[in-house]
Amino acid sequence: MRVDLFYAGAKFRTKRVIDMFGALFFMIPFAIVTWLYGWFFLWRHLVTPNPSASDRLELLLRKARLLKWNVETIGFSPNGFNGYFLFKILLCAFCAMVILQAISVFYRALLEFREGPESEDKYLDRDTLGEGEEAYEGTH
Repeated sequence: MRVDLFYAGAKFRTKRVIDMFGALFFMIPFAIVTWLYGWFFLWRHLVTPNPSASDRLELLLRKARLLKWNVETIGFSPNGFNGYFLFKILLCAFCAMVILQAISVFYRALLEFREGPESEDKYLDRDTLGEGEEAYEGTH
């Protein structure tokens, strides 16, 4: 859904309320739910024991009960890629970064809401050089 239709014509404070609402009720819950699923897959990968041919029968049966509920990731490569735990770690790290971004979006919108319309784009980084630094552009 394109919120630009409503967002473009909204007043300054209405835009800040939309930003705060979106951060609290869309970004953070999405990241938390994704983190919960990612953490579940990562945790199951970490705590599930690998069966060995030298294990006793009782130990193999206990491991089989754990493995039965494990969500296995099987690669299609003939080499047997075993690095899927990296993807699971990155999924959890991604969710942490999205939560941090949602907090920063909420805080920035809250500050701009409190300061009023004169603070519009005050905290926006446009990645441009400041006044008088045009001569140094392209030298770094």
